[in-house]
Amino acid sequence: MGVNNHANPQEHVYADAEFDLKEIVMGLHWDPPQKGVSADPENLDALCVLHDEQRRVLEIIHPGHPRNANGSVIHTGDARTGASEWDDERIFVFLEALPAAVSTIAFVVASAAGRAFGGIRGAACHISDRVTEREWVRLELTTLGRHTVHCVATLHRGTAGWKISSDAQTVRGGLLSEPELLSLAASVRGRDSLLP
Repeated sequence: MGVNNHANPQEHVYADAEFDLKEIVMGLHWDPPQKGVSADPENLDALCVLHDEQRRVLEIIHPGHPRNANGSVIHTGDARTGASEWDDERIFVFLEALPAAVSTIAFVVASAAGRAFGGIRGAACHISDRVTEREWVRLELTTLGRHTVHCVATLHRGTAGWKISSDAQTVRGGLLSEPELLSLAASVRGRDSLLP
């Protein structure tokens, strides 16, 4: 998975460029259980983690804490069934209104019940421009197999704008390791079952 040109999803030309982005939306979707199948609905959570220049966590936006202090990051609320026709959960980020201390934004998806992404029907996430609807990043979460939490992408503040990095680049950059992601998801939802 990479940072994609909407016109050509195979090109990753935007990974190291900075853009004059203003409003970003993270969208998360999954499907409800198939008709006739006796199973509890899946429950995924969209999270947004704000870091300062020293990579310290400033604030985490999630279903239980749906907006930051000045309203520049807003979560649309907890969805627990996957029944929406479009995105089940969304996070809106108004970049120009972010506090100056915010240097990096990490977009994370967590399985609230600890179910592996590979077994969740239709699970997918995208990072898009809210105004133009250009899709910068898309990830089919079902390809992640046994994982239960994943950093989809990050935004880094630069001198000329914001740089978008894909999930693989985020891991290589050392912003959020897998144990840190598991601990983050568990602390947000208070579910020890997410920990190994």
